[in-house]
Amino acid sequence: MKVIESLRPAVALLALGLPAVGLANACLLSPAELQTKMGRAFNAGQQSEAVDGSALCSYTEVANPKRSLRINVIESQAAPRFERTKRLLTMGNKSIDLAGVGDAAYYNGTTAAVLSGDRLVVISNVKPPPGSKPSHHSPEEMVALLKAAIERLPK
Repeated sequence: MKVIESLRPAVALLALGLPAVGLANACLLSPAELQTKMGRAFNAGQQSEAVDGSALCSYTEVANPKRSLRINVIESQAAPRFERTKRLLTMGNKSIDLAGVGDAAYYNGTTAAVLSGDRLVVISNVKPPPGSKPSHHSPEEMVALLKAAIERLPK
């Protein structure tokens, strides 16, 4: 009976379309969640490793497989990387800060990121395809997406 109890979390993740095992899992959201939150269909996430060794998950769009949304989970020097990337993405005097999620967060129209404890979750390529209406997701939509992602991070 204890074996069955220990398998419940893995079965729950598989039922959501998420991988049950892996190093640091970056496939934090299911294709169904992404479709609900982003308004377009995605294939199951493909777990890989980024150049810096951090966990990376790519979800290709069903309608356009050349486009993909990526989730990167960074556990090494998360706070300095968050600040450095935010500084690079800030254009002019317009604030890209997001409130209501994690320790700090930003969204610049194409990339959303949240610093949560000693981890940084970056969701890139979130901008809808050219010609889409609306042409950008709202900050509130990005907060909901980031909240869903960090809720799945291992404690």
